[in-house]
Amino acid sequence: MAKINHNNSLDTIDELLTDAKQRGVIHLVSDVNAMSNRKLPIFEKEFLNFGTCGYLGLELDQRLKDGAIDFTQKYGTQYGISRGYLSSGINVQLEDYLSQMFDNRHVLTYSSTSSAHISVIPTLITSEDAIILDQQVHFSVQTAAQLLRQKGVPIEMIRHSNMDMLEKQLKQLSKTHKKIWYLIDGVYSMYGDVAPFDSLLYLMEKYEQLYVYVDDAHGMSWHGKNGSGYTNSKVPKHEKIMLMTTMGKGFGVTGGLAIFPNEETFRKVRIFGGPLIYSHPLAPPIIGAAIASAKIHLSDDIYRIQKELRENIDYCSQLIANTDLTVMSDPFTPIGFVAMGQPKVGYNMVKRLLDDGFFVNLALFPAVSVRNTGVRFSINRQVKKNEIKDFVDALVYHYPKVLEEENRTIDDVRKAFKTKIEANSFLPINKQETNLNEELTVQEEKSIKGINKTEWDELLGANGSFDWEGLLSLEEAFSNNPKTEDNWDFYYFIIRDKDKKPVLATFFTSGISKDDMLALESVSIQIEEKRKTDPYYLTSKTLTMGSMLTEGHHYFINPNHPKWKDAFTLLLERVAKIQESINANSLLLRDFDKDDIELKKILLKEGFAPVNMPNSNIIDNLKWDTKDELIESLSHRNRKNVRTEVFRNENAFEIEYKKELTEEETEYYYNLYLQVEQKNRGLNMFAYPKDILKKLSKHANWEFIVLKLKPEFDPRPERKAVAVIWTYITETHIAPMIAGIDYDYNKEFKVYKQAIYQVLKRARMLNLSKVYLGLSADVDKHKFGAVQHARVAYIQTKDNYNMEVIESMAANT
Repeated sequence: MAKINHNNSLDTIDELLTDAKQRGVIHLVSDVNAMSNRKLPIFEKEFLNFGTCGYLGLELDQRLKDGAIDFTQKYGTQYGISRGYLSSGINVQLEDYLSQMFDNRHVLTYSSTSSAHISVIPTLITSEDAIILDQQVHFSVQTAAQLLRQKGVPIEMIRHSNMDMLEKQLKQLSKTHKKIWYLIDGVYSMYGDVAPFDSLLYLMEKYEQLYVYVDDAHGMSWHGKNGSGYTNSKVPKHEKIMLMTTMGKGFGVTGGLAIFPNEETFRKVRIFGGPLIYSHPLAPPIIGAAIASAKIHLSDDIYRIQKELRENIDYCSQLIANTDLTVMSDPFTPIGFVAMGQPKVGYNMVKRLLDDGFFVNLALFPAVSVRNTGVRFSINRQVKKNEIKDFVDALVYHYPKVLEEENRTIDDVRKAFKTKIEANSFLPINKQETNLNEELTVQEEKSIKGINKTEWDELLGANGSFDWEGLLSLEEAFSNNPKTEDNWDFYYFIIRDKDKKPVLATFFTSGISKDDMLALESVSIQIEEKRKTDPYYLTSKTLTMGSMLTEGHHYFINPNHPKWKDAFTLLLERVAKIQESINANSLLLRDFDKDDIELKKILLKEGFAPVNMPNSNIIDNLKWDTKDELIESLSHRNRKNVRTEVFRNENAFEIEYKKELTEEETEYYYNLYLQVEQKNRGLNMFAYPKDILKKLSKHANWEFIVLKLKPEFDPRPERKAVAVIWTYITETHIAPMIAGIDYDYNKEFKVYKQAIYQVLKRARMLNLSKVYLGLSADVDKHKFGAVQHARVAYIQTKDNYNMEVIESMAANT
């Protein structure tokens, strides 16, 4: 099995967030000055606060401060005994007040909402149940849910609030599971939209097994009777709804809450609810402040406070309704979201707002899709109406300027968010023509036949299998095939300067690809099980630099040319248009050197996420002609391995070099390839089309190295190949592109290692010194002197859903 260095999603997130931090738009630090809800001291400057989740401003209410001080004086700063042994009386007193807020239902408090989820979810959901995650349910809920994988609980994900997908999953899962838990937010934290409770109540009535687990953290306090939240206002009590919320945000303190639908559910969690037992209970100062807040919530004063916030929310919504801002959020909630599209647009807007004295939040990957970056803002009770107007005016003023500066249009934003947004006069409708086209020209072709052969080979012919002839063979191999995934479209680009000299050249292909191509092998195995009945599960159309067969530097760039960055930016604009025109979900640029910092800066700004590729294995200076010379070129450890596992078995093999294949050979060799393809889920792609051998063998540069066992080693009546290596040969190098192996013989005769050796021998026969040994199997290739080159790809997706499903599956693998 080929070994792959899989990309860690945390590395990708780290790259993107580090870039945003360096741009000064996230991870800011406030000054130590006294704070207010209206203004934040940052950089020794006061900012109007449009980024707080303290919607009601209760955290600075004097009654809460006094409560915290009083309990600190009476009970100290912590309560250091587990609740499994002895509960604090003041903690129970707080829970009594909270119970009154929720119509006398049982309530448990936690030090955080995350701890509450980790306590409740694994306690209530059993191995007989199943989980369905909403795509946008809070990360803390998803993290707690992943603990259930260890129990064998299946975890599915549906698109955000998609009731059709939910019902489809219910029909399937209800056949085999006792309860099916749909995990959601009451008010979602990014777009401020609300859960579709009317539809959920209908489905709960229709499907007895459906239960709903709601995190209503962003709905708490600012809405509902006693400030008990949005969810409780829609469904005050339901036996099949488990309600979770927070004492943070609107409530004004910190801590998580679990509100139980019945006595038995409460009993189970209270007896042993994980963190409820083994982590610290709430500290006395927090309890003192929380009791003060609960008393406010149980008084008529909460409705005055809610009304003041509602007036601010409605005022902001009215102002925005009279603008052309691309607002994606629900005007009913205190959370606003202005669509920006690409991260660079969001960076620019946030910087401008900060310069104007407004603090806002940048919503970016992984909280939203890379191309769904936006400015997330919140309205609180204490901000003044004239300040809200100033803020909206600033958004209106800067929005068209930001789009123009970043060479984007309102149409680009509309497409990114898949919504119809009317474009008005102040918004740039067409991208501004830059002076790039005055100095750079683009030749764009749909076939390599439209490109000058000599020029292309001078630019890219020394890399892998994509010289002019190689690409012609791929065009023929991946066209007119019966399966959708076996047909690719090709796009070629040469960008020249005003003197007609090439600055950049590359090619792209488009087709259906598996979104788990670089996922963990264990995840791909799970997905392949589902593909037995749904062949295109978690697949999407992808526009890829290079192709799914080639590897190496798929681009030529003249780094000494003063316009190379402009040329690269122009290329990105062109391929983005193609992506839109063919409705490809993903744009994948590969294979870049990991240490190419300049290209990385450009791509991060353009909203591409870096993804580690498998290493590329290359031998640059193959000079040996004898076994002794080969051994001499290797390390001591590798010498022993090659002697014992390769040379010792060499006499068992007969080697043939074929250019033309019979019908029987093409079918048998293809089946050998399928053995490798079906074992190698570490780099999971669609199998190549069945007629590929027949088509490739028509081209002179393709050669098939065939390994057979001699009669004394092969007991079969008719000897057949035990390995076939499909190689592409040019005047400068040899590139083994595809391997077929009979695994029944691999263990005894080390067939795969022998095949690598025979490729190298063939290179020396042809007096070639460079060998592209391809991706993966680094250890085996290193033994023959191959050098591993770290490669990175950059991906940009319109829709994160498939990736989020895969990430969810990988979380506990």
